[in-house]
Amino acid sequence: MDLKIRAIKYRNNPILIPLIEEGSFERAAVYNPAAIVKENKIYLIYRGEEDYYEQYISRLGLAISDDGFHFKRYEKNPILEEDLDNPDEKRGCEDPRVIQVDKNEFFLTYVTFNGGQNIKLCGAFSKDLIKFKKIGKLVPGKEKSGAIVQNYKYKDKYYVMYFGDDNLKVAFSEDLIKWSVAKKPVLAPRKDYFDSFLVEGGPPPILIDEGIFMIYNSAREHQKYDGKTSWLSYSPGIAIFDKNDPKKLIYRSSQPLLKPTEYWEKYGKVNYVIFATGLVKFQEKWLLYYGGADKSIGVAQLTFKN
Repeated sequence: MDLKIRAIKYRNNPILIPLIEEGSFERAAVYNPAAIVKENKIYLIYRGEEDYYEQYISRLGLAISDDGFHFKRYEKNPILEEDLDNPDEKRGCEDPRVIQVDKNEFFLTYVTFNGGQNIKLCGAFSKDLIKFKKIGKLVPGKEKSGAIVQNYKYKDKYYVMYFGDDNLKVAFSEDLIKWSVAKKPVLAPRKDYFDSFLVEGGPPPILIDEGIFMIYNSAREHQKYDGKTSWLSYSPGIAIFDKNDPKKLIYRSSQPLLKPTEYWEKYGKVNYVIFATGLVKFQEKWLLYYGGADKSIGVAQLTFKN
């Protein structure tokens, strides 16, 4: 498959950085945003943290844009936060992805974290992208990064969700609440490639002529940078799955779509990270939103050429 896809970073990145002020829920980091178009505006639902490392709590904030590049924060942020009565959410809600279900309803996937070894992939419904009704855990086990294919149902019946943070898995649902997980992973790390350490769910995939187009996140095994320090390097890749069999991989890129090259992508809470989580078509442009170094948010424009 000769598919040429280019991602051009916005020259004025980052587009959102931490809001450093007293009482801010996002004074330490803003990153890994979900993105969706509503009423000819882009709604960015982002992960915000008020502290670092073993002390952080994640909550979800909202920012809105008329052009996809300049965002204004919602004045009543955060829009989704930890439930103090739920021990699974002790450290908050992380890494959202969002799709539109119908004209007046949206579905959000996100991860809860309790501060130990317990993470859960969860879901929530919303009518306005401000108020959310949580429905709890979607799939068994310690899973994350749930990316549901946009505007598509397998056999005109099933939603399809790719997820996982080591190997990539796929699950099917009629109602977005009860999910059936396929027995085998559909994507795994590759030795000696940019995705040799792990593969993880990216933005909600889209349909193109060739199939189900997915941008997935990945990390390369420890490498030397600047001649002295060893880091994992996170970069997104591209995979395409068969529309008639979402478990069947038909294309995978040999090179990453983007690399952490800018200072704000290379140095932050976690160094050398581009982590893509939002993809929308807006004003005839495909815009990809991503977190840089687990600290700030950037955007790149995608171009498709056969």
